[in-house]
Amino acid sequence: MSVLIAGAGPTGMVAALVLAANGVECRVLERRAQPSGSSRALGLQARSMELLAGMGVAEDIERVAYRLSGASMMRGDTELSRFTWVPPQSPYPYTYVLPQSGLEDILRDRLRAAGVEIETGAQVQTVTQGENTVEVTLADGREISAEWLIGADGSRSRVREELGIELAGRETGETYYLADIVLDQRPPFQDSAMWLGPAGPFMLMRLPGADELWRIFADMTDTRPLAERPGPGTAELQALLGERGPSRTRITEVQWTSIYRTRVGLAARYRRGRVFLAGDAAHVFPPFGGQGMNLGIQDAVGLAWRLARVEHGAPVDLLAAYETERRPVAAAIIRDVESRRRLYALRNPVARALRDALLRYGSRVPGAARQASRQNSQLDIGYGRGRGWPRAQGPRIGDRAPDAPLAGGTVYDRLGVDHFTLLVFGAADVTETGNEGGGAPYSVSGAVEVRIDDETDPTGAAGERYGLRRGGYVLIRPDGYVAYRGSDGAEARRVAAAFTGAGQPV
Repeated sequence: MSVLIAGAGPTGMVAALVLAANGVECRVLERRAQPSGSSRALGLQARSMELLAGMGVAEDIERVAYRLSGASMMRGDTELSRFTWVPPQSPYPYTYVLPQSGLEDILRDRLRAAGVEIETGAQVQTVTQGENTVEVTLADGREISAEWLIGADGSRSRVREELGIELAGRETGETYYLADIVLDQRPPFQDSAMWLGPAGPFMLMRLPGADELWRIFADMTDTRPLAERPGPGTAELQALLGERGPSRTRITEVQWTSIYRTRVGLAARYRRGRVFLAGDAAHVFPPFGGQGMNLGIQDAVGLAWRLARVEHGAPVDLLAAYETERRPVAAAIIRDVESRRRLYALRNPVARALRDALLRYGSRVPGAARQASRQNSQLDIGYGRGRGWPRAQGPRIGDRAPDAPLAGGTVYDRLGVDHFTLLVFGAADVTETGNEGGGAPYSVSGAVEVRIDDETDPTGAAGERYGLRRGGYVLIRPDGYVAYRGSDGAEARRVAAAFTGAGQPV
C-alpha cells in the first residue's frame, strides 16, 4: 500500500483521485459510517474548478451548481449597491455554488469509477512512523501499514493530534446560525445579498435547484448564549428574516440548520516524517468569501502530484516544497478572511457608517471589483520563486499558467493532474524534439510536449499570453503552475526529467 488517506471529505477524495490518475495505489479511511447530508461549505472558485477539470470533474459540477455572478448590499428591501464579479481569464468565471455534500457525491462516484472504495467507519486512533512506513491503528483494533499518510480528517484532526502538531489559533467570539430554507418567493435581489446592521452581518445566498432554495448566514453573537441544540426553528428564522433581511418573504420549509462558532487556526507545520496534513486539518477560518474548501482542494492536488512523482522515482526532496508553498498561501487567506470578519462585525455606529460608504464606493469602481474578483477566485495564488525577466510579459516560474485558445482546443485541454506539460513555442528543431505530429502532444523526458506555432496558435493568443511570440519553452506542473520558462530546450527537459523521475513514463 503506497498512500493512506484519513478523511473522505473533498480534500481527501481529491487527493485520492490525483493519486489514482497517476497509477498510485491508495486507501481512503472515513470515520463516519455514512456520508453527512449537511454542508457548511458552498462555493467552488475558478482556481479549484480548473484543477477539478484536470480530473474530469468540472463538467459534472457545472451541470448541478448555481453560477453566482455577484452580491448585493441591502438595507431592508432596498438594494444599495451590487458587487458584480468581473469574469477573470479562466474557463470558469463564476463562483459555483454547490453544497459540500453534493460535491462529495460527485467525487465519490469518480473514485468508485477509478477503482477506489472509501472504507467507512474506519476511525484513526494511533499513528506510528518507521523508517520506511507509517503504521495506523483504527478504533476497531485493525492495523494498517502504508508508505505515506495524508491527514485530511478535518479541523479536529486525530492525525494532527498524533503528530503533536499545534494548530495555532483562537476562538474569535462570533456565533452564527446557518440554515437552508425554502422561501415563498424570490427576494428583492439577484442571487446573494448581505445586510450589515447593528447586530452584525445577515446574509442570504441562492442555492442550486429550485429558485426558492436559499442559505441563511446570521450573526447571533449579541444574543443570549445559545443552548447546545441542532439549530434554530422556523419561527426564529422567520423573525430574523423580517427583522434583519427582506421583509416580504416567508419561509415555507427549513431543510437544515446548524450553529457555527468561528475560530481561526493554522498548523505549525504541514508535515512530520511520512505524514502530511491537508485541508481543515491544516487550517481553519470563517467561511467569508468561500475560501476554505477551495484551499483544501488545492492542498490535495499540490501534495498528491508530488507523492505520485516520488512513487514513480523522483527525489523525495520534492515533497519538502508542499509545506513551503501551501502554508504561506493559507496564512495569507486567513489574514484576508480575518479582515473581512472584523469589517463585517463592526458594532460602533460611526465605524459602520464609514464602512458602508466605503463598500458602496468600492462597488462602483471597476478596478476594485476586478481585483476583488480575482482575489476571491484564487487565481492570483502563486509560488513565485523565480526571477522575472526585465519587462517580460507572461507568467514567471511559480505563477499559474494562463489558458489560451489553440487549434482544436485550448492550452488547458493539454494539461492534467497526471503529467507535466512542456509548451514549445516557435519553430523548435524537429530532430531535437522528435515530434512530427504538427502540434499533437507527445512525451519526452517524462513530460507531454505540445508545439505552439503558427499552425496550432493561428490567432497568436497563446504566444501573447505567455509572452513568447518569438519562441521559448514553458514547463507546466500537474497543478497548473509554471516550473520552467526560458529559451533553453535542453534545460526545460532536464527540469522535467528531474520532476518526473528521470524520464519515468507519465
